[in-house]
Amino acid sequence: MTHAPFASRLADAVAARGSQIVLGLDPDPARVEGGARGARDFCVDVIGKAAEHCVAAKPQLACFERFGADGWQAFEEVSQAARDAGLLVIADAKRGDVDATTRHYAAAFLRDPIDALTVNPMLGTDSVTPFLDAAAEGGRGLFILVRTSNPGAAELEDLELADGRVWHEAVADRVRQWGAATTVPGSGSSIGAVVGATVPERIHQLRERMPDQPFLLPGVGAQGGDPAELGPACGGRANGALVSASRSVIYADDPADAARTLRDVVWNAWEANG
Repeated sequence: MTHAPFASRLADAVAARGSQIVLGLDPDPARVEGGARGARDFCVDVIGKAAEHCVAAKPQLACFERFGADGWQAFEEVSQAARDAGLLVIADAKRGDVDATTRHYAAAFLRDPIDALTVNPMLGTDSVTPFLDAAAEGGRGLFILVRTSNPGAAELEDLELADGRVWHEAVADRVRQWGAATTVPGSGSSIGAVVGATVPERIHQLRERMPDQPFLLPGVGAQGGDPAELGPACGGRANGALVSASRSVIYADDPADAARTLRDVVWNAWEANG
C-alpha cells in the first residue's frame, strides 16, 4: 500500500499526539519469560499502557528473530498492535548489504504495518538506493545510522578523514543528499538519521549538516542520555527529533507514567529551543 509521504505523516502524528517519544520494544528473554509468545504478550501489554504518550513504536528485530519463525510472527503481531494503537512503526533492523540483497530487505520491511526502517549505510550509496526507492514508492521512511549511541562508536565513527571531516560527518552529508528529494516543506525529509542521545555535543553540528532530516535519538535512560539536552536536535520543528526509550519505559513499574514523564521532559526541551 502506498501512503502519504512519511515526513508528512510523522509531522501530523507529532502534532496530534503532542509527543516525540518512540517506544522501544526490546523484550529480553532474561526478563521476559515465555519465548516468542511471552515477548509478544509483554510488548502488546506495554503498548496498551504507554501508547497514548508516544508517537511511534520501535520493535527491535533481534529480540524477535532469536525465536525463529515464531519470533517473526510475534514481531508481525506486535507491529500490528502498535499500528492499531495509532503509533507509527519503525522496524529497528539496521539492515545493509549489496544492492541485490537490500532489494529483498526493502521488500521484507517497507510494507504494512511498518512505516520506517533503520538502515546501515556502511556499504555506500548503491547499497542504500534500493531502500530509498522502496521508501519513496510506498510513502515510507528510513532512519540511517550516522552517529550511534554505544561507547564503541567512537572507534570508527569519529575517525578523521583526509578532507578534515570525521567519518560520521561524511555519512551525515550523504544522508542529506539521499533525503533531498523527499523533503516536504514544513515537515522535513522522509529520510532521517540515527544520532545517539549520548553524544549531545555532536548534535548541533549534525543538525547543521542535516537541516531537514528527522533525528531518531536512542540512548536515553539506561544508556545515560539526558532528554533535557535534546531540544537543539529538533531543528525548529517538533517532528525534527524523536527520542527513543526502551528499558527505562518497558521495564518501569508504571510504563505509562515513565512514558508520560519522558514525553513532558522532551516536549519542554523542544519548546525551550523551538
